[in-house]
Amino acid sequence: MPRHVSSCLIAAFLLSLPLVSCNGTHFETAQHHLRDGQQTEARRALELEVVARPDNLEARYNLAVLLERIGHDADAATLYRDNLKRGRHLPSVVNLSAWLRRQGHTEEARELLQQATQDYRSEAVPWYLLAEMAQQRGDKKQAYACYLEAIKADKNNAFAHLRFARFLAASGDLDKAVAQADRAVQLGPECAPCLNIAGDIFAQAGNNKQALALWQKSIAIAPDKALRSKILHARNIAQ
Repeated sequence: MPRHVSSCLIAAFLLSLPLVSCNGTHFETAQHHLRDGQQTEARRALELEVVARPDNLEARYNLAVLLERIGHDADAATLYRDNLKRGRHLPSVVNLSAWLRRQGHTEEARELLQQATQDYRSEAVPWYLLAEMAQQRGDKKQAYACYLEAIKADKNNAFAHLRFARFLAASGDLDKAVAQADRAVQLGPECAPCLNIAGDIFAQAGNNKQALALWQKSIAIAPDKALRSKILHARNIAQ
């Protein structure tokens, strides 16, 4: 699977999540500004919310996500760190670890995620991010073990199964990859990226009919030019 596909999935988790809702006048004002496309005003409202309620982890996280969206990654990282000093907050862990990896601080990112596996024992996310890091350094044995731990932590996490499926497919274990991809689709039937990537895995395994069905479901949920081209190509081959 191309590396950019993995990056897109991470970006979907890190930056494309809607800002978390919480009570508070400043936060509500920020939401109104965001709906109107007024990011500067939204940022100011969120900054006021954090000053007024410094223990509001969600507000600080929302501000950090907004800062990342407008290119202030270092400032966002500082806010994620502040959150983790004040309490437990898994989204801040995930986003901070991603920033650390982009900066080349892979060991610090690994340690952060390793600690998260202890702090959030029922969460798959830290484990499958550790698995991805192991893959990138070529340690397939460790990656496999981490994916198993991810599914053990949360067997109903569609992304854990999908990422494991992608790893298995890349390793040539297509039967197991298809089984994991199928489970991911069962858990996330409305997740367009899940359906798309699962389709790729089925196609790699030679099941073009099922691959085409999954791609069609994906594009019905989220229209995409690249996926449309892939579907047309698959149909032409089938004729």
